[in-house]
Amino acid sequence: MNLKKKFKHFLRYIGRMPLLLNLIGSMAGAYVWLAGKSGRYDVRGIREFEQLIAEHNGGIFVCWHGRALMLPFFWSNPRPMKALVSPHADGRIIARLLRMFHIFSIDGSSDRNARGAALEIVKELNSGTVVSLISDGPTGPGMRLNKSVIYFAQKTGKPVMGFTYSAKGAKVLRRNWDDMLIPPLFGEGVVRGTKPLFVPADADEAEMERLRAVFEAELNALTAEADEMCEVKGIVPGHEKKKKGGR
Repeated sequence: MNLKKKFKHFLRYIGRMPLLLNLIGSMAGAYVWLAGKSGRYDVRGIREFEQLIAEHNGGIFVCWHGRALMLPFFWSNPRPMKALVSPHADGRIIARLLRMFHIFSIDGSSDRNARGAALEIVKELNSGTVVSLISDGPTGPGMRLNKSVIYFAQKTGKPVMGFTYSAKGAKVLRRNWDDMLIPPLFGEGVVRGTKPLFVPADADEAEMERLRAVFEAELNALTAEADEMCEVKGIVPGHEKKKKGGR
């Protein structure tokens, strides 16, 4: 049995053990806190978004799966934030981590509670909550923007901003499809944010796809820029989780 299959079986096993899931999430959250507190990061992009959401009473916070780990630490705004989280075992771990930073979850994924989660996201955005979306999970392709982000922006009129970060000396989990980036303790890095995106209520499918592609390209360009600044190499968009039976 290869490493990925072992990990999948492990997640299924611990999925029946909520106390263990909470423990793992707490340990991950403690590392995020320590890495953030001990490190030095330029977070001006996040601060610009905070001003934007104050002006528009909420907004949509987007990041890639591989760049999601540290962003709960960088978010320090008192405005409520909720994040779409998978109801599976790995999602329970993430939900516990997020709660440590006062970010609460909306349960849903492409295969479970998709419609219910979409309705809740629209409701939360209309009420002034910031909603965080990891737009390329859970199977990839990595660093590809899901069109649902554009739909939510159109439906609510809220601004969208994408965020990414990199850090010198970071560990990249290259055996995984998302190239998860884990910064070191006492590290130095940067956080970058896209220009705000507004989607007109009357945008047709062609315009929505154009906006999706432009936003995706900008976020990927910022990720590459951050990696170059921090001397992180070899991360490219488009990786997918291998299908069962694939090589």
